[in-house]
Formats: sequence, structure tokens, C-alpha cells
Amino acid sequence: MQHHLNPIAASIDLPVRHVSAPMRVGELVITRPSVVAYLEAIPSDKREIALLHALEVGVAELAARRERFAR
Repeated sequence: MQHHLNPIAASIDLPVRHVSAPMRVGELVITRPSVVAYLEAIPSDKREIALLHALEVGVAELAARRERFAR
């Protein structure tokens, strides 16, 4: 079980926050219909991990493409 603790001091709420290891993306809005349809087809309790997997696959593909085009 993970507990999220909010800081006591006020902070600027950035949409994408990167502080060392995990990156938090708050209030993410997805407007691409194909991505929305893909995620809506997944049970709600599995959507977060499905989105994470989709990001991992997408990043791996983008990195591979960049490497191919850099040659």
C-alpha cells in the first residue's frame, strides 16, 4: 500500500513534475480519440498500469526510431 504525503509548505503545482525517480503527471488530459478509446476499453482498475505500459512501449519505439534516423 502506497501513501502519498503532500508537502506542508506551499508549492507551485506544475503539470509534469520530475523529482528524481518517479515522475508525477497531474491532471493529464488525453484528447487523441484512439488513445481514449484504447483506455476506455480497459477496466478502470487496470487503466493506470495500462497507461504506464503504453508510455513504456511508446518511449521505447521513439528511442529506437531516433537511433535508426541518427545513422
